[in-house]
Amino acid sequence: MNWPQRFVLLLMGLGVLGLTLELIRRRRLREEYAVLWVCTGIMILVFVVMPNILFSVAAWFSLDHSVLMTLACFAFLAAIVLHYSVVISRHSEREKHLTQELALLRDELEKLRAESRSPPPAPAEPKPRPPALRT
Repeated sequence: MNWPQRFVLLLMGLGVLGLTLELIRRRRLREEYAVLWVCTGIMILVFVVMPNILFSVAAWFSLDHSVLMTLACFAFLAAIVLHYSVVISRHSEREKHLTQELALLRDELEKLRAESRSPPPAPAEPKPRPPALRT
C-alpha cells in the first residue's frame, strides 16, 4: 500500500469517525446505531496505521488483500442490514402493541361517553327503617 492510498484511507477513516461523532452530538444519530460506524472508522484507521495486519490476515486466508477488504465490506454491510432488521422488528412489535392499546382506550372512552349521555337513573325510594329496639 503506497502513501497516497494510505493518505486517502486515513482521511476516510477520520471522516467516518468525525461524521459519526458529529451526528451523535447533533442528536441526529443515536449511540446504539453508531457502534458499527465507529467500529468501521477504527478498523480503517488500524489498517492504515498498521497495514501489515491486513496483509497478514490476507496471507493467513490465502487471499489477496483487495479480496479481503471486499469481504470485510460485505460483512460490514451484512451486519448493518441485520442490525436494522432487528431494530425494525422491535419497532414493528411495539407499534402493534401500542395500536392495540389505543383501540382498547378508544373503546373505553366511547363507553364512558355513552354512559354520560344517557339520563341518570331515577333515585331509588328509601327503604323503611326497622324500628329501633329499646332496652
